[in-house]
Amino acid sequence: MNPPSAANRSFRAPGSVRSVASLVAVAALVATTAGCQAQSQAGPQGQESPEPPAPPVSFQASVKEGAKDVRPDTAVTVSASQGNLHTVVLADPKGKELKGQIKPDGTWGLVDMLSPGTKYTIKATGESQDGTPGTFSRDFATLVPKVEATYRVTPDGQTVGVGMPVMVTFDSAVMTPEMRANVERRVSIKTEPKQEGSWGWHSERELFWRPKEYWKPNTKVTVNAPLRGVQTGEKKWITEDKGAAFTIAKRARISTVDVNGHSMTVRENGKVVGTYPVSNGQATANWQTRSGTKIITEKQKFMVMDAATLGVPKDDPNYYRTEVDYAMRVTNTGEFLHSAPWSVWAQGRRNVSHGCVNMGPRAAREMFNASVVGDVVDFVNSPRKMKMHEGVGVWLVSYDQWKARSALAKKATAKPSPSKTGKATPAPSSPSPATPSPSVPAATDAAARPQESAPAA
Repeated sequence: MNPPSAANRSFRAPGSVRSVASLVAVAALVATTAGCQAQSQAGPQGQESPEPPAPPVSFQASVKEGAKDVRPDTAVTVSASQGNLHTVVLADPKGKELKGQIKPDGTWGLVDMLSPGTKYTIKATGESQDGTPGTFSRDFATLVPKVEATYRVTPDGQTVGVGMPVMVTFDSAVMTPEMRANVERRVSIKTEPKQEGSWGWHSERELFWRPKEYWKPNTKVTVNAPLRGVQTGEKKWITEDKGAAFTIAKRARISTVDVNGHSMTVRENGKVVGTYPVSNGQATANWQTRSGTKIITEKQKFMVMDAATLGVPKDDPNYYRTEVDYAMRVTNTGEFLHSAPWSVWAQGRRNVSHGCVNMGPRAAREMFNASVVGDVVDFVNSPRKMKMHEGVGVWLVSYDQWKARSALAKKATAKPSPSKTGKATPAPSSPSPATPSPSVPAATDAAARPQESAPAA
């Protein structure tokens, strides 16, 4: 093969020069482009890329969406994460809002109690860390109680004597100590002027409040008992709130019955305003009048007392059916103060009644007209002692002993007395709202049936 000619060599050389020149041009272009990019990245000092948006506020509630059978005593809470909680409204379908509050930690907590068998909606608002608003909604329902518990608060709307306690009386026993404590936490009392006093369980179905000493005359008393949503037994819940207001009489009327001395002395504001001869219960196991500090719990201008209500057969020598005037009840067992014209001969001399305080017609009328429910009647000089369940027994014990009957007392040194059956307690000590039959004084069960005076044999 012949070597290339000089012409061919000169033809290829320019091609090689063009290739080198092209590479130089490309390199220069790359350098220029790189230089432009570097200059752009350097830019003004302090400029940063925009931050991503904050996550939305998240809400949490202690009840699940669509939950049913929520206990009415559930402590409902609402909180927010990744932001702040602003408002919470918990309401029923009628728009009734329940009270709650936002705590220092930012959590909202329910203050009121939920109602049994009710639907509720929670609506909350808040905002994320960057101020973006958020909302929350949740629906749930409370359980339907198998049994609805009922209760009453007395006295209400009355003027009463200085010995009358506040009485919260349930339809049946409040079953456990914790249930009784829950009831006690919900009730409150306001007095004008202020007076020291304490709640205590008179029985498992009776929560009473008594002052340390007798009420100051003309005291105004307001009772708040919002017990809706409180459990009192297995599957038994209260479904309403109640309260009461009453006034203490302008005078302190305190009577003393000397059982064996056959006399009664009446004082108002410490001054003797009357002294009456009386005849009390016969000195037998069944008829002897009980000693102890009692109060008048009921007044009836006329009534019929029938021993049959005690189970006494009509052919029994102790049977009686007696019409009486000016009757004032002082125990659930049937002890009354009343007019007894048939025993005037024995009044001041002998005890001939079936447990009542027999008074002359004029004396009984004076006592009846001047007395109000809640006036104190102190019985002394009888060996037969009144028991707590036999009437309103708040004054049978010292104030310290009464405070120990509170379910919230640090040491449960006293317990409310259950009934003999263990299933229910004696009838409420408060005056029965029911109207007695023509032949039977107001009573709700055997413990409240009358044991009344009859004409002396």
